Amino acid sequence: MPAPLVSKILQSLNREVINQLDLAAAVEHPGESGRAREQIISSYLRRLVPGEFGIDTGFVFDAQGSMSRQIDVVIYRTGYHPVFEIGGIKHFMVESVVVVLENKASIGSRDKLRTALDNIRSVKALDRTNGGTNYLVVGGEHGPLVNPDKFEHQVFGAIVTEHSLSLCSLKDALLEFLRAQPERRHWPNMYADVRGTCARFLKGNPCPTEVTAVPAEAEYLCLTDPSAENSLPPLLDLTFELINFLRVAPIVDYTPTAYLGGNIGRNHWWKL
Repeated sequence: MPAPLVSKILQSLNREVINQLDLAAAVEHPGESGRAREQIISSYLRRLVPGEFGIDTGFVFDAQGSMSRQIDVVIYRTGYHPVFEIGGIKHFMVESVVVVLENKASIGSRDKLRTALDNIRSVKALDRTNGGTNYLVVGGEHGPLVNPDKFEHQVFGAIVTEHSLSLCSLKDALLEFLRAQPERRHWPNMYADVRGTCARFLKGNPCPTEVTAVPAEAEYLCLTDPSAENSLPPLLDLTFELINFLRVAPIVDYTPTAYLGGNIGRNHWWKL
């Protein structure tokens, strides 16, 4: 559990977010209500995410030419990687992206859940290694190569919502998706209903003993009842996992020519 003062601050922020979401739900226009809700979650994150990260919405792409689906919340490094904007829509190099969130007012059907899961997977499946050539930046120098199987080298992905399927239906739908994905690095790291349950993983064999957001360590799917004794509200559980991940996520270098070209054969040249 957090230290007493930190716990009080986070609990207060959680109540503030819930109250604001209640007000957003009272807005009669569905589009405006949805935009207000997105701003509430993004504003909450901005108060907690370190200053070297930006928060926005848009698409993520890699140097191999693959593009994600549109993502509700993208948390990305600023000051090192360029961000491309086309008609007001931002496009982020996958090397810059550290967290993606699907921020939905309601996950009321298996189809909506599957769409959110597929959106996250569309980012996680992108190539952060640029064909195995990208390095980490350590102390301003080239460090080791990016390892797509290492948790901290991946993109963290989660779903945030206010209304979910029934506990049984949510469990069945999540298990169906996870069991159909042989690449665990494409799995979501967490599901948080700010008014309901929280889905994460457990490790420990034969009996689960520790919660984890690392799919490679997962041995069980865990759905937590927020009314259980000593349990954190789901939004605070998500906050803990995000801050913990941002703490260890490295800077991933990129090769400008992989994105911007640089083929000398297109130019005219003469020997000096």
